[in-house]
Amino acid sequence: MSNEAPARTDETRTQRGDVLALLRDAGPLPRIEIARRTGVSPTTITRTVNQLIDENVLVEGNSVSPSKLGRPATEVSINAESYYVVGVQIGIGSVQLGLVDVLGSTHDQHAFAYDIATPVHEVIATTAEAVSTLIESSPIDSRLVIGVGIAVPGPVDAAGRRILLPINLDWRDVPVADIMEPLIGLPVRVDHNVRSMALAEHRFGVAQDCESVAFVYLRTGLGAGLVVHGQPFSGGVHGAIELGHLQGVADGASCICGSTGCLETVLSERALREQATALGLDESDGNPLTAMWHAAETDKSAREAIDRIVAMLSHGLAAFVNMLNPELILLGGALAAVPDAFFERVTATTNRAVFPLLRPSVRIEPSSLGMDAGVLGGATSALERYFYV
Repeated sequence: MSNEAPARTDETRTQRGDVLALLRDAGPLPRIEIARRTGVSPTTITRTVNQLIDENVLVEGNSVSPSKLGRPATEVSINAESYYVVGVQIGIGSVQLGLVDVLGSTHDQHAFAYDIATPVHEVIATTAEAVSTLIESSPIDSRLVIGVGIAVPGPVDAAGRRILLPINLDWRDVPVADIMEPLIGLPVRVDHNVRSMALAEHRFGVAQDCESVAFVYLRTGLGAGLVVHGQPFSGGVHGAIELGHLQGVADGASCICGSTGCLETVLSERALREQATALGLDESDGNPLTAMWHAAETDKSAREAIDRIVAMLSHGLAAFVNMLNPELILLGGALAAVPDAFFERVTATTNRAVFPLLRPSVRIEPSSLGMDAGVLGGATSALERYFYV
């Protein structure tokens, strides 16, 4: 068995990618059902499937029959451990990375912090070293690692190689992939962090059956990503949705972007910590929003703070729904680890600000990916580029 996929024509690549994507989303299927769903002849599908079995990418399993009179057919499924990618999330002052198989399970992880004043080339070099160490220290055969996906906190170029202008870092037009590839000897894909999280939720999380899903992520800032008809939304000049820099208050506080009253002036980890500290609250659980939510049951000032937070978040989400109408909105980062009642209230408040025709379709839920959202997001971008093609 070869550890390197053979060269493929565009037609073969499309057939292969269609088969793999179908099995990823639908699970084990017989060859004849794959042919029916893809609209490709059974002969062609059999040839493609047999090649993938020879490469150990697909495996044969149970024999099934659709009826008592039908001839049993053998199901095929993806071998999750046929190949791996490294998913990386470069955050503001921290980097997380993990080895991820082709069905989205993380096997080994690592994280480190960095000073945001560190030159960007040093941060990338340290990240490259961490990627190499992660691969070398893993029991997984390093020859099965086919690429790296990096989720970054800002817009990227159309080729998926450069980070352009992250608001919360003093980095400008940095060729991340060009710097890292010679250091690790693997191809690198760069993507906007929250867009890649939305894609990961659609491929491997709670949004697998959704036509469109939005992901809203609160950490250092408030970012958003969107998947429409199974594809990451990359419209506009740079394809980034800067939800955090939507103005929520006409005469609000100054924002790091140069404007005033942006959602991020209230909805960021720093802003939430400042509000919790001003209220004298214990943040021992690590989430100031949760502390304020519980305090609001008995404390008027905390209740007013929660009212302001819900109003600002709902304002942003309603604008998102009115313009783009996602089927599902997932809240991640600091917004995910809060009580269910928070989501119910945000949904109700958002609903009132949404165009009446769209109100029945508004669904707001916590992300299913937890703290690994960025790692799996980066990995999913790499899998789309290097495996599901």
